[in-house]
Amino acid sequence: MSEEIKNQENQEETEATETNQEASATPAQPTQEEMAANTKKIMDDRQMILKLAESSKIADTFGKKKIVFIDNDRATKYALELTYPGSVRASDIIQKSYMTNGQYSFSTLMQEAIKDVITLPHITDLDFWNHHTNFGEAAVKVFDFLNDTSSAPDEASGDQE
Repeated sequence: MSEEIKNQENQEETEATETNQEASATPAQPTQEEMAANTKKIMDDRQMILKLAESSKIADTFGKKKIVFIDNDRATKYALELTYPGSVRASDIIQKSYMTNGQYSFSTLMQEAIKDVITLPHITDLDFWNHHTNFGEAAVKVFDFLNDTSSAPDEASGDQE
């Protein structure tokens, strides 16, 4: 008799497993109303994304200029004209200057900046600062300029004093 009970239990388990497999293999089909509601939600979401993309635009910052003064209160005062190279290039310059210790390398930052950011005077290499003061102040001003695009002036104005 125990053999019959085992066979019956096995048969019930097999039927239950087959029923579960059938249920998972054929998920419930959404109704037409559910499909219409899902389509409407997708269209509404797409419209919202497009509206936000348009309303969040800022003024183009590529090519914006700023004049910064270095060593402002000394006889060795000089000026740099900075030109914004665009968000992607600015980000690349900052990223290249980031070191593994969490600090920024001023020399790497300025080496990249003399290519695309410092437009006047024409500086070809970092030796410029062997003959001009405050390399660190210049680097900080370049770094701040690259990070602060939203307040970049329209024309070559800057921090003249």
